[in-house]
Amino acid sequence: MKIGARVLKTGLSITLSILISMYLIPDNSPALAGIAAITTTMQSVKKSYESFRNRLLANSIGGIVAVILSYTLGTNPVSIGIAAIILIGVLNALKLSDVLNLAVITVVAVMTSVSNNLALTALYRVLETFIGVTISFLINSLIYPPRYDQRFYDSLTNLTNEILILIRATLRQNITFSIMHQDIVWARNELKQVEQFFDLIRNEVILSKKERYVVARRLVIYRHMITATRATIRLLDTMHNQDAVFASFPDDLRLMIRERVELLMVAHEQVMMKLSGRVSAENVKFIRTPYAYREEYVQKFFDQAWKFLEDKERSNTDVNGVIHIMSAIYRYEESINNLNNILSIYARHYHSEENVVEDSIHSN
Repeated sequence: MKIGARVLKTGLSITLSILISMYLIPDNSPALAGIAAITTTMQSVKKSYESFRNRLLANSIGGIVAVILSYTLGTNPVSIGIAAIILIGVLNALKLSDVLNLAVITVVAVMTSVSNNLALTALYRVLETFIGVTISFLINSLIYPPRYDQRFYDSLTNLTNEILILIRATLRQNITFSIMHQDIVWARNELKQVEQFFDLIRNEVILSKKERYVVARRLVIYRHMITATRATIRLLDTMHNQDAVFASFPDDLRLMIRERVELLMVAHEQVMMKLSGRVSAENVKFIRTPYAYREEYVQKFFDQAWKFLEDKERSNTDVNGVIHIMSAIYRYEESINNLNNILSIYARHYHSEENVVEDSIHSN
């Protein structure tokens, strides 16, 4: 069982919300304050603020609807259901559907109350939710605010390493075709998780202007890292789909492809190490190739495509497969070059921030 900071903050929010509600509104149940605290603890400070703002508005509307319907239709089960329907419709129209649960709970709590003063009951219920929402927002913002650099970096690094292993096995045709499909599906799902971490980092609320610039530059790097990893998945998927085409290549072309892709993967691994300063800004220049080599490399691909085109037993799909393989390799190469360039610029001009980035990655 793992208990993280978010779980502990949720528990603290519930405790404080109930205590404050009991102190400020002693004659009422503090249940709504605790429920509000549970539903407002979000993954990021920005999302907590958005939830805080929307829930205050939604619960105010819920309290008003409950009072109006109680006086016009009564507090029988049918009128409570009608009130819930009206509230849901209003919140959907205001694009507040993501926070309607607590508002509907407020309506039900008000309309099922045995109090003779429904307006005062509604006010108390809304105040209870205000207390819970406010306490949860403050705790999430001030006490160990969420930081996702570590999880982003670890997830991206692990994903990239796994893909590179699979590509190496694919180039040597040492992996089962059906298993590879499952691995590609897994890689795509993992990439979605990495992109979610990226969005959470981007949505962090940062008060310091200087730190905002640091985070903005870091996000540029992270975006290029994601692009490079996405290119590896595309390359792996292409090699998987064009497995038969690659197997039919002559030995010299397969060897040249394997050597080139292997070089790019080594470069990818070393470029990633620039972020933490383990590799200097001026290193990793071996990605570039002499003109003669590149000319021969490209010519072999087109010769192979032309050979398939002249072979009447070959389908157009095989011809296209040659170009797809070449395109995926070049797309990967471009992404590594771009990542290398951006990290080199960062290391040269913002060297003092390297420790900040490394601390962000390794201190969470």
